[in-house]
Amino acid sequence: MKHLLKIALPVLFLTGIATTTYAQHTHDGEHPNVTLHVNPSLGQCDFDLAPNLTQGEWARLVREAGNIIYLDPLAAPTPLGKGNWQLQLEQTSAAVDQESGAWNNSFYHPDSTHYLTESGRIVIPALRFRMGITNNWDAGIYYTSAKPFGANYGFVGIDSRYAFLNDTLKGWSGAVRGSFVTDANIRDFNLFSTGVDVLAGKKLFRYFTPYAGAAVNWNHGAEKTGDVALTNENSFGFRGIAGVDVRWKFVSVGYEMQFGDGRANRAFKLGVSF
Repeated sequence: MKHLLKIALPVLFLTGIATTTYAQHTHDGEHPNVTLHVNPSLGQCDFDLAPNLTQGEWARLVREAGNIIYLDPLAAPTPLGKGNWQLQLEQTSAAVDQESGAWNNSFYHPDSTHYLTESGRIVIPALRFRMGITNNWDAGIYYTSAKPFGANYGFVGIDSRYAFLNDTLKGWSGAVRGSFVTDANIRDFNLFSTGVDVLAGKKLFRYFTPYAGAAVNWNHGAEKTGDVALTNENSFGFRGIAGVDVRWKFVSVGYEMQFGDGRANRAFKLGVSF
């Protein structure tokens, strides 16, 4: 029982943080200078392409949303080890210009004063599970859904990482990783982002592993609604990555920043490893 409580308490703690933060970032009192598309049946802002969305705006949405949903590493390149696993709750935030047509014309809102974000940043809570397939190869699955908050979209993803360097004596590690994430339940379009990143890290003071690297991803968007007639869009994203992974006994905490492709993504995790 004590063992289960040690696992459950940090999970419940981060769930509370993620839920609270999401709620705080879905109502804006500053009233941006835009006319919102309204659907009173919604509980939260939801993806829905408006008839006046242009091809240029659609291209921008695919580029920016694809770069946001890109499945960030959010872990040091140190491998988990064969048979070991990690379960983590995470929270990613990214800046968006909700006054642009790309974002305003791709969302509907519960009412005319309920904006997409109050801080200029979208916050996405998610769940991820990783497991060591071999001593150098890890694989993971990722899931997030806005349904608990009143919207009907979500995202699912997978990633696979190979550690080409794991010097346990000196603490150096390096890994290359491939990832894929796609939308779930968005009615008006399909969006996915697939990418590759390379990371290097160095363990310090037994528990801390700062790491850095670079990533490239390809985004693809295809609309599937009769409200607009838009062609498919594709784009590439490039970014630098810097973060720190802290592991103490079975608890794992991490923070990561991404720079480039017009984004400034930040991510936080709290998990358990065995």
